[in-house]
Amino acid sequence: MSNEKSCSVVFSKYKEESDNLNLKIYVNRIKSQKEIKFIGIKFDFKLNFNTLVDEIKERCNTRLNLNKILSNKKWSLNQKTLGNLYKSLVGSILDFSFPCLNSFSENNIKKLQAIQNAAVRSILRLKYDTSSNIMHQEAFNKLKLLTVSNRLFELSERYVGTGLSHSIPFVVRLVEEYKEGFESRYIEYPTQLCNCYLTISSFFPET
Repeated sequence: MSNEKSCSVVFSKYKEESDNLNLKIYVNRIKSQKEIKFIGIKFDFKLNFNTLVDEIKERCNTRLNLNKILSNKKWSLNQKTLGNLYKSLVGSILDFSFPCLNSFSENNIKKLQAIQNAAVRSILRLKYDTSSNIMHQEAFNKLKLLTVSNRLFELSERYVGTGLSHSIPFVVRLVEEYKEGFESRYIEYPTQLCNCYLTISSFFPET
């Protein structure tokens, strides 16, 4: 293990708790950080993912500009092509955040939805004051786009379902442990598995 490549993060609402740690590799103290990136997802010490959402917004907005340019009539691209471009350039970034869905605040979900709304307006040439309900309906009917929260929920279900159908040990173990206590505990902090109870039940029918 390398001390230079290692760090510690205490996940807590109170940052002061991490200052009391004195973790070491051999004789060298491991540096303490407020956030860390793991497999492409940035975890902050409060696990509210505000930093991650801001990073996603910045990345998406850069690509969104290209989508808006190509939506101009002079490019003669149809709505289906523009929708597929959005899914490839921008939607793929949003999709990657699905493991954090249950930890996203309502405000952060709205920030991500605003990115998709901007793309839908430019692709379908909707007025800026078009209501959210109409926009979401048009996005689904013409571009096959779910709302961001529904899309992330769909990906969560697909991930768990695929893991169970292929008997991936890590997923199976998590689900078995989760299901064992599901009925008997109060869930204060929902996890990804909370969204997938129906999927889990189909693999573990009640006896």
